[in-house]
Amino acid sequence: MSHLPIPTLVPIIGLEIHVELNTKSKMFCSCSNDPGAGEPNRHVCPVCLAHPGTLPVPNRAAIVAAVKVGRALGCSIRELSKFDRKHYFYPDLPKGYQISQYDEPIAERGTLTLAFPLETNTRDEAEIGIRRAHLEEDTARLLHDQDGATLVDFNRSGAPLVEIVTDPDFKTALEAKTFAQELQTILRYLGVSDADMEKGQMRVEANISVQAAGSFEIASGAVRPLGGCRLNNKVEVKNINSFRAVERAIEFEIGRQTRLIGAGESWPQETRGWDEDTGETLPQRAKENAADYRYFPEPDIPPFHPLALAGDSLLPELPAARRARFREEYGFSYSDAKILTDDKFLSDYTDAVMSEIIDWVCSLDETASDTGDVKEQKKAKIARLAGNWLTNKLLGLLHEHKKDIRRLKVSPENFAELVALLYAGRINAGGATKILAEMVAAGTDIDPTHIMEEKGYGQINDEVALAAIISAVINSYPAQVEQYRAGKEPVFHFLKGMVMKATEGGAEPAVVEKLLRAELDK
Repeated sequence: MSHLPIPTLVPIIGLEIHVELNTKSKMFCSCSNDPGAGEPNRHVCPVCLAHPGTLPVPNRAAIVAAVKVGRALGCSIRELSKFDRKHYFYPDLPKGYQISQYDEPIAERGTLTLAFPLETNTRDEAEIGIRRAHLEEDTARLLHDQDGATLVDFNRSGAPLVEIVTDPDFKTALEAKTFAQELQTILRYLGVSDADMEKGQMRVEANISVQAAGSFEIASGAVRPLGGCRLNNKVEVKNINSFRAVERAIEFEIGRQTRLIGAGESWPQETRGWDEDTGETLPQRAKENAADYRYFPEPDIPPFHPLALAGDSLLPELPAARRARFREEYGFSYSDAKILTDDKFLSDYTDAVMSEIIDWVCSLDETASDTGDVKEQKKAKIARLAGNWLTNKLLGLLHEHKKDIRRLKVSPENFAELVALLYAGRINAGGATKILAEMVAAGTDIDPTHIMEEKGYGQINDEVALAAIISAVINSYPAQVEQYRAGKEPVFHFLKGMVMKATEGGAEPAVVEKLLRAELDK
């Protein structure tokens, strides 16, 4: 096998993403939209089983959801849209065609901007074109039993999907994964889908080709050859069931095509499947073109006006906007704002906490001041403290207790009170950790001040009480005391640690340090 010099190669990556909408009924019939129903063929009717003579009736809620998705992705919504028949013949497609949309989709020509932390990507920001977002019905599900027979479950047949097609604007596999993650967050903010990849509610397919630099241009979302160059074939990769797999599958396919170019070989236009176990893509079938599907307008459904059906439904605050607001209004760091807005319910909880926290800080004697002054002068400190306790302490305890933020009984007001107690020095981190653990484990909402007073978790700054504890520690460790007095400064931290241990972490560290040094330096 001869190996040719490899020119500078550039990957061209685009995504097609199918999203299962959470409407009550299916796309074209009144059957319950419950693809994951335990009993096969439970939610079926003559329409979704494709019995002769049945007529599809579009689901208005699905059209409204598709309009919301299009608006959230910055798309133009068509004045007039229609459904089309897309023909192919698989056992999971009862009609022999799928009702989809071809040349007049609900939404088209949008953009989604991705931002990347420093040194994680080849560019800090990526603007990804959205070619279209359209509605279609899902197929049935094939099940393979132990005897080798294939069975068909039609619970999923006719479920409403939004398909989102991007332009080939991704330069790296990381960008493609980040786009899929951001899209999932947007869909959850919109409330149109849970978009759980493991449950098949969001399915990512990647179109990948590797080309020689300078052999092509991308114009209006289309890849065109330059100077008579012949472009390498595009490969579609399916069976991608996690964000990690999105990145791994694309990276593998780029590497595979690069090796083929180096060996002087070509590859067909095909569909390949991602094998999570082997970490490879495997051939499935030849890739179809639009002409192979023989599209034509769906004769049983007249054209419709998406905007008229959707009305003036307003979009919620979307993740990127909320991220920016969290940094500007509350002073969160970029990383904290990102973590706190990735989950809409955690984001809502954070908003409620931060709306309470300034009032709590101002209500404590130690920090009593004008609310405006606190916001202006103390914002950064409060943001660091609240951000750390939300992203690390609270999320860590939720993970430990296997709880979702939606099941948390700790009210935003009580969480804000806990952070304010820390800010004011009423408790230290050790005491606050114990209090929060009790609050999360409890089945009801508990006031943190009540726990602090009942369990004695408050910070000890009584100098008389601490002096007695320090004296006991000094008497217990005479060798270490002599080492410190001989000039070994690191021994001081050991002695301080023993005092903190004796108070179970409840002593105020600054007071301990002052009293301990005074006693040792006598």
